[in-house]
Amino acid sequence: MSHGEFAYWFLLAMLGHLIGDFLLQPKSWALRKSERGKTGFWYCTVHVMVYTAAVCAMLRTYKPVVILLVYIPHWLIDRYSLASFWLKLIRGRTFEGAYTSTDKYREFDIVFTSIVYTVTDATLHLLCLWGVLFLLH
Repeated sequence: MSHGEFAYWFLLAMLGHLIGDFLLQPKSWALRKSERGKTGFWYCTVHVMVYTAAVCAMLRTYKPVVILLVYIPHWLIDRYSLASFWLKLIRGRTFEGAYTSTDKYREFDIVFTSIVYTVTDATLHLLCLWGVLFLLH
């Protein structure tokens, strides 16, 4: 596969990601998918099923190996909030730090932390999608 073809398929996967992770994910799923117990498990599972369907639809494939390679890493990232884990690991911006801040710009810190978290989470997902395409082609 040429670089151009790979870029084309990655762009389609990215569009699937944006559709599945943002356009088709209600606020309740986003807030509850990392909760402990059965409730969080099911919210995460349903969200990742919808997400996987969006990505596979954009890639025009429903091969079981593709479904699993898209589904499993996304479920792990979302269920265990690996973006938060990563930000704590590198001592980056965290919600705990923003909420407990006494700085006069606390509100800005909370908003900016939300952006950093969203970009970190999306980057983890896109790296996984890149890996899927790399493995399959």
